[in-house]
Amino acid sequence: MPPPSTLEVSLLATLPAAHQTPLLRQILASPSVAGARFNVGARSPWSPRETLERVAAEAERAGKRLWIDLKGRQLRIVQWAVPTFGDIVLNHEIVVELPARIVFRGGESSEIVEVRGNRVFVDPPPANAVGQGQAVNVHARRLEVKGYLTEEDEEYLDACASLGILDVMLSFVEGPDDIEAVRKLLPGVRPVLKIESPAGMEFVRSAGRSGLAGCRLMAARDDLMVNLGGNPAEMLPALEELVAIDPETILASRVFQGVEQKGTPSLADFCDVRLMETLGYRTFLLSDGICLRRFAEAAAAWGQYRAVTDRAVDHGPGTDHAASHGAGAVSGRADQAGG
Repeated sequence: MPPPSTLEVSLLATLPAAHQTPLLRQILASPSVAGARFNVGARSPWSPRETLERVAAEAERAGKRLWIDLKGRQLRIVQWAVPTFGDIVLNHEIVVELPARIVFRGGESSEIVEVRGNRVFVDPPPANAVGQGQAVNVHARRLEVKGYLTEEDEEYLDACASLGILDVMLSFVEGPDDIEAVRKLLPGVRPVLKIESPAGMEFVRSAGRSGLAGCRLMAARDDLMVNLGGNPAEMLPALEELVAIDPETILASRVFQGVEQKGTPSLADFCDVRLMETLGYRTFLLSDGICLRRFAEAAAAWGQYRAVTDRAVDHGPGTDHAASHGAGAVSGRADQAGG
């Protein structure tokens, strides 16, 4: 494995639902994008096999590498609810030690009053109804999520096996049994381990590089920051540690937040990406929200950033630090990615 300073810098993007063909093709056709992630949490009118057949065919036509992102231990709401009149139903049964809180997207949270299997009762109720597919986090002194793969995950793994798709991202990995559960259903899998919790950090820390052979890491910043606690600065040593363990760690989420929120990049957006490069990150993943709503603007911002940093490499000091940037690097890096 080459040292981080010689790895080319590339951008991955998240695809929309399989039936959103125009946007899916726009993302895959972008010269800024080296590869793509398909989130199985996106609703599809087709079976898992037909869904992947369609998405994989589009990726192959565009010449882009495709990763299938399974939900694993990630907690998601499985049906619409107004918690004043009904409970919150999750995709996994959980056991929590109270007091505990459930955190919704956007940072809103409620105290968990009682848990019955996969049904959660909260007070106060969230301000708005909570929707099917919405991801949540639970903060508790002790949290146990029953099982790892969901039934839908297993259906998608069967489809991957029949279609020869081996590149898979695994959410909320926290131990070797999570990886083994996937390997049993998809021999030869090239897993990307999404690190999104303190337990995930502890696992990769104890496993070390040798214990993660055949795997690649992902710093999933959104959920990881939420689960590390109230001080966002705790992310800095975590991010440094992950890329030190695996120099090919993918940096995901909270990339170009100014673009996602306002449609134009801020200086903070560019400084964030530059800092992550300085730490050693060479592959960046745009998350669902920005790709669904602001992909064209994000791709343009990436082009602006690369134009300036490439010029600095060509004409400024420190040319050895990032020798292989640019459009050629974007397409080439996808071939190197994986386990």
